[in-house]
Amino acid sequence: MGTTTDITKAGIMNALKTVAGLLENSFKAGGTPAADINKNLILTGAGFKSGLVPVEIAGRIINKKKDAGIPIGPLASGGQNLDLIMETIRVEEICKAIIKDLKVTVAIPPGTSVMATGGNAGGPIVVQGYTTEKQEGKGLER
Repeated sequence: MGTTTDITKAGIMNALKTVAGLLENSFKAGGTPAADINKNLILTGAGFKSGLVPVEIAGRIINKKKDAGIPIGPLASGGQNLDLIMETIRVEEICKAIIKDLKVTVAIPPGTSVMATGGNAGGPIVVQGYTTEKQEGKGLER
């Protein structure tokens, strides 16, 4: 058995390896990119989405636990199953964070056709306009 100093050094080395692994993984590309969705489908279908409903999401997770053979009923002692309560709390907090904190930045590529009106008084022209056709932007969630 090693000395206290050896154990401390080993613990620090393991912590450093863990931090290095986390940093390395944070810079890796996240798998295969999702397939593009037709912009007409996005414009048409977005209005039909219900949004995030935490209780429904938690319910689906709990059903999957049941399908996996994990007990979801009351405890043998008759007490509440705290795991199910925690699952609902966890999903509610994740949904709140997504709804409140998620930022989507969209970039529309240059060359987008616009219909514009405006005028100038001898200087650069200032216009206001709108796109004349549907455009596809690339977004980043953060």
